Amino acid sequence: MGDKQPLCYHADGSTCRGAEARIFKTIQADQVRRYALVIARLAVVAGLLVAIAVFSAYYTVRHSVVGRDVQVPDLSGLTSEQASALLEKKGLILEEAARRNDEHIEIGLVIAQDPPPGAAIKPERKVKVIVSLGDKVSSIPELRGGAARKAQITLQQQGMKLGDQVYVYSRRVEENMVIAQDPLPESAGLRDAKVAMLVSRGARPRVYVMPYLVGRGENEVLAFLARAGVRVAPLRHDPGSGASQGTVTSQDPEPGYPVRSGDLVTLTVAGRSRDGG
Repeated sequence: MGDKQPLCYHADGSTCRGAEARIFKTIQADQVRRYALVIARLAVVAGLLVAIAVFSAYYTVRHSVVGRDVQVPDLSGLTSEQASALLEKKGLILEEAARRNDEHIEIGLVIAQDPPPGAAIKPERKVKVIVSLGDKVSSIPELRGGAARKAQITLQQQGMKLGDQVYVYSRRVEENMVIAQDPLPESAGLRDAKVAMLVSRGARPRVYVMPYLVGRGENEVLAFLARAGVRVAPLRHDPGSGASQGTVTSQDPEPGYPVRSGDLVTLTVAGRSRDGG
């Protein structure tokens, strides 16, 4: 009764024995393994599908909550601190873009904003505001004798604007320093006042007409150009020239060409250089 029934039979009803039985068992084991592999693959695919569905649902919910537009509140009449606190509750950021005088709005209160009230924007965006300087009128500051860049900063800090800047050469005033201004210092200031400045370019460079230097001696020419404030490039040498040693054989610029102080002149002299080159 406890005997196991054979699984392999011949066509005549006899059971398989020996090698035939072993081959049958091997085939049967391979079929079981293939079936288990298919089941495992199906389980992996099902798991991936479930994971994708969960992630998609999470992303949809998060996007609908976090990505929702925020309505910009009306900030007019609030101080910068009050406006900042109100925007923070909405998930927005305050940026003070500028300040200007306004005779109708008290100093320190918001005059205008961008985006305007009611606009729909994403969270963590900036809302730019302009804050009132009130009806205060400052006197015109002293700018003469100072650097032009510093003068621009001073005007901006006092709520004034830079007017025209005119540059002129001056022997007495250093380059980029303010020579004159309009209006003058201590004049009654105006709202959105513009102050024009006259700025120095420094001393006017001297201009010469390039003389004919060919045939003159090296030392003589170098001394002459140094007195004129003209720079000389490293000398070129022409050992094959038939001119006397140290005599200028060519020049650049050519004679008659205008040369300013600080310009570069190139000379070629006869003979070899002192180091033998």
